[in-house]
Amino acid sequence: MAWSAVSSAFAGGAEIHAKLLEDADSRQGESGTIRLWVSEINAEDVVEALALKIGSRRKGGLSNTIKRSACILNEGWELCKTKSEIEKIKARISNLTRQLQTYGVKGLREGEEASSSSQARRELRRSYPHIIEDNIVGLKNEIEELVSVLLINDESSNHQLASICGMGGLGKTTLAKKVYNHDRVRACFDHMAWVDVSQQCQRRKVWGDILAGLVSSNKEVSKLSDQELTANSFNLLKEKRCLVILDDIWSVEAWDSLKAAFPMAGDMRSKILLTSRNKEVASHADRKGYLLELKCLNEEDSWNLFQKKAFPYRDSSDYKVDANMEELGKDMVKRCAGLPLAIIVLGGILATKNNSLLEWQKVFANVKLYLKSGKAQGPEDVLALSYDDFPPYLRLCFLYLSHFPEDYEILADRLIQLWVAEGIVSSKQEEGDEGQIAEDVAEGYLMELAERCMIQVRERDIKIRSFQMHDLMRDVCLSKAKQEKFFYIADQSNACQLSTIGRVRRVSVH
Repeated sequence: MAWSAVSSAFAGGAEIHAKLLEDADSRQGESGTIRLWVSEINAEDVVEALALKIGSRRKGGLSNTIKRSACILNEGWELCKTKSEIEKIKARISNLTRQLQTYGVKGLREGEEASSSSQARRELRRSYPHIIEDNIVGLKNEIEELVSVLLINDESSNHQLASICGMGGLGKTTLAKKVYNHDRVRACFDHMAWVDVSQQCQRRKVWGDILAGLVSSNKEVSKLSDQELTANSFNLLKEKRCLVILDDIWSVEAWDSLKAAFPMAGDMRSKILLTSRNKEVASHADRKGYLLELKCLNEEDSWNLFQKKAFPYRDSSDYKVDANMEELGKDMVKRCAGLPLAIIVLGGILATKNNSLLEWQKVFANVKLYLKSGKAQGPEDVLALSYDDFPPYLRLCFLYLSHFPEDYEILADRLIQLWVAEGIVSSKQEEGDEGQIAEDVAEGYLMELAERCMIQVRERDIKIRSFQMHDLMRDVCLSKAKQEKFFYIADQSNACQLSTIGRVRRVSVH
């Protein structure tokens, strides 16, 4: 009875404020104050402490039964004490509610997205098809491949929808722009539309942009109803030969909300090209469609891309690259691990250093810091958008990966055991069936991380066997884990600081 009262007390406050804290959690990046407040809600610690004390007394056997009987009064006192602690936490949550509302944080209604500083990053990521970067390396084969797929003039073709997928910063949008502006593509299609979908997919706006792009008129489109927008786009795509590019579509739900504007495969002369960080979007949109999965650049292409940015005047007859700077440059490029965005950012920074070896050495000493500082479109910001898009159940799964050292090959079975043992993943009980055991749920979550291009699969058969994390994705993971006090990584450089880090739930020693 006492335990039930504690559970009820805890659930009452938690349920009321769960949505508010979800919004606050998503906005931690905006304010250190909000981040501190969220970290102060330590109800989990209180309940776990009680469960540990009582659980240790509830073992079987005669001797333990006698001990338990002797401790029954003490246990009741522990329960009352814990209930009192929970009541204090509920009072703090109520106070936190008022404070958070002064920061514009409100409880989320069903289907409403949490606001966050990622909105600003999304706006900076908005793409325009007429602006094409001149520093393109290693995409020649991919461009020709996609152009060939889109130009197949066969209504029975299985490739009426093509997708470009991969982690953030690989150049999906850059590749799509090159295809969109390719001479052969422009000569083949009657009408073309480029639409930026982004993380917060606004269905009516996307439909309107598609139709406006195809008919070259915004004036009349704005007056149409949703039904008229979809019907007009549907008929135009069916009757004419059109190309629609949907850039940066994030979820299966976003595609489902838009698909009314597109005829079924085999029933149209047009083609659709989409870019996404999530391979599940591509397979869901058209299981017979063409999928191009971008990979990181090899060492040679990475160096060529870096030179284009860091040595803009290298083609001049009197231009010479200092051998020491070249050696430093190659070492720094290796730290970008083939991610084009990171290489471009690094090269752009070094291009401003006036060919000073001393300045290059300063950058070399703090490569990761330079890739972060003062760059609204730095690699970590771009990759962090993928984290911002996580459903709540994936966040802890991803943060747990910070436990593993750099370049470590993680065994899937071992990780799944750890997730389940730590309570990060639990079984699912669904109405009308037997549900899923925790290990199967965890396997599904790992697959979702792979589909979202957050991990790099090394070995798989019918399921993932092992994987690694890209170095820069791991940096994002470490940063978020530290920010949320989820993990503390202790090594030779910081082991002595362990006693000063405050409340943290996990420590990993490397």
